[in-house]
Amino acid sequence: MTTMAMAQAVFQHAHDFYDTGSWYVVAECWDVLAIAEELDRQEERSATPFELEAAAIAHFHSLLHDNRRTRH
Repeated sequence: MTTMAMAQAVFQHAHDFYDTGSWYVVAECWDVLAIAEELDRQEERSATPFELEAAAIAHFHSLLHDNRRTRH
């Protein structure tokens, strides 16, 4: 199960990189609880827990990247 600290790290990353790529979407549209819920859902789908904050951030990066690819 994802820790709130890991979700907070994703949230902080989104705010730190607000002007980079699409991180503003996470910063503006997600809160820490919603981030934690998404990380939990991904852990259930993949049966692989997030062990590092970087992996959680990478998951959200892939969500943003995949979303941008499907819009074009």
